Amino acid sequence: FVNAVSFTQVGGIVWWDGLTMAGEIHPATDPRSSFRVWWKQRTGKDTPGVPGEIAGVLKDGPAKNPAPELREKLQRYFLAYITRPSADSELNLRQRAWLDARSARTTIEDAIPGTFIFKELSQPREAFVMLRGQYDKPGEKVEPDTPAVFPPLKKTDPAARATRLDLAKWLLAPEHPLTARVTVNRFWQQLFGTGLVKTSFDFGSQGEAPSHPELLDWLAISYREGGWDTKALVRLMVTSATFRQEARSTPESLKRDPENRLYARGPRFRLDAEQIRDNALYVGGIINLEMGGHGDKSYQPPNIWEPVGYSDSNTRFYLQDHGAALYRRSIYAFLKRTAPPPFMSNFDAPNREQFCTRRERSNTPLQALQLMNDTQHFEAARGFGERILTAGGTTPDERITFAYRTALSRSPRPEELAIVKQALEQYLARYGADPAAAHQVITVGESKHKSNLAESDLAAYTLLANLVLNLDETVTRN
Repeated sequence: FVNAVSFTQVGGIVWWDGLTMAGEIHPATDPRSSFRVWWKQRTGKDTPGVPGEIAGVLKDGPAKNPAPELREKLQRYFLAYITRPSADSELNLRQRAWLDARSARTTIEDAIPGTFIFKELSQPREAFVMLRGQYDKPGEKVEPDTPAVFPPLKKTDPAARATRLDLAKWLLAPEHPLTARVTVNRFWQQLFGTGLVKTSFDFGSQGEAPSHPELLDWLAISYREGGWDTKALVRLMVTSATFRQEARSTPESLKRDPENRLYARGPRFRLDAEQIRDNALYVGGIINLEMGGHGDKSYQPPNIWEPVGYSDSNTRFYLQDHGAALYRRSIYAFLKRTAPPPFMSNFDAPNREQFCTRRERSNTPLQALQLMNDTQHFEAARGFGERILTAGGTTPDERITFAYRTALSRSPRPEELAIVKQALEQYLARYGADPAAAHQVITVGESKHKSNLAESDLAAYTLLANLVLNLDETVTRN
């Protein structure tokens, strides 16, 4: 038979055409047609791809006369993978149906997302202290245990190795105070801006000592003895007199305690990135509170993913979601670590490339520009404007008061009411004289505005809502 064909060209011009070969195949001697011929041909040879149970039978050859069930399995393998039946035979039809079914199954399996899972070994590996760190010089044998400075680890089975369940019980044991202390300190930091231990990421000797050690101990013990009830812990903190103080400060108190570590005044700091967006969506009445599911891609400026995406990556291009997915809570935002959503990074949200226990808070012009002009925030302001017009009363004073009470949980002071009312009159005059500009204002974003409201009025109250949502008091926890 022909193993290869080669063509040689030296100079000149030639038009290559198809190569046609003719020959004869005799089923009695062709290994693709005769099971016995193929078996004899593979005798004494290793054949890749053959299952282990019949690989030895194939290599031994038919002369060894294997068991009938093994011979039948080998013949089934030949019919499935080796033989080349004629086009009109029943075997060819069955073979094609089997190949089609296998291809369909492979397609379905490839479409199912996969992930790595953790599984314990039936027999744990032995671990050693490597001498001078060399992998090929094991020293003393070691087993799972805890540092000697901590309470001893109690094992369920004293004669066996410690398990992960033993470690979990040790972390929550009464004689191990660190877990409860770290946890309550994190919640205190979330509510007050700074933890009782400022270095919430380091409770060791390199960390800062607690400002109120007795309070930290009492909270930790109450949390543990209360059954680790996080809701009760948070309720206790937010209903305390310390949390409910006014955030107003005097020059003397600022000079004495600029970071408010003595808690002589209430906490005051800017909301986190997710809270700012979620608050705007909620006040605007367009938030989607559906829980669970995949990450969603909201509005984003163009060409942010593309410069940092690999050509074969499934996040090479940013494909924005539509409909209700645009208004889900920010915890469900799809986050590409090399190009996080701008509304997150502008307000100091971590990009998740490393562990973050305490966020920094900056103050930049980009933040003000985003709050005023970002599609999501302006769309939320339009929704808030609709609420003001439909549920806020009939007069400008009533509507402005409704806006303040909704966004700030207080009524406007007389001087604030006068300033905002004057701005509203300017907005009404502007959009009453320019219907095209009013229509442009109320069509920002994909959500539909209410058709029963005059476009000029809705545009004016959209700017009023945008003004309220941009107040320092709106984006700051007081």
